[in-house]
Amino acid sequence: MKKSQGEIFGIALMFVVIIFGIIIYAKVVALNPDSQKDLVKESKYKILAEGTLNTILKQSTGCYAERNKDSLIDLINYCLYNHNGEFARVDISCDTGIQDACTYPIKILNDSLINLYNNSNNYMIPFYLTIYLDDYSKTSLSNVNITNFGDIKYKENLIMKDNYRKLGFSKAPSGLISVPTSYRNIDFELALYYR
Repeated sequence: MKKSQGEIFGIALMFVVIIFGIIIYAKVVALNPDSQKDLVKESKYKILAEGTLNTILKQSTGCYAERNKDSLIDLINYCLYNHNGEFARVDISCDTGIQDACTYPIKILNDSLINLYNNSNNYMIPFYLTIYLDDYSKTSLSNVNITNFGDIKYKENLIMKDNYRKLGFSKAPSGLISVPTSYRNIDFELALYYR
């Protein structure tokens, strides 16, 4: 009886020590001014990434999928709904002429992000956009990655996906933004990299 009480007391004492350790660690981290600044900076970039992605997806494309539907999401939806084969072209009428509804959204996304993050006043922001689409049918939109890695230098080194941490950059992803389309959801994630 005394042996089992001693074991229970030992286990309870161990949990108390662990809880105190967690509390002390949390206080040290919370009181560290650098970690607070890092959290604020990361939050700002996450909000910027999410806002940028939401804005670009809702922008007008100058293409007319259906009456009063010309946003980037409408164009993507038109591509997926009318797609009838592996990497088949889906023509659509646009202000710029006849475009492929499956490749034109990629061009718009690429141009918008490059114009936004490569042309900031003396400060370019590395980004990486990933489009996740179920493999239900292969289109030009399947598993697309758009980035400006390799375009931006930091201290004479090109910033790439495999060296951004070594150069002191942190990643702030938007989180998955899921957009329902005719047949399935399509997920977008924009990650911004900052120092």
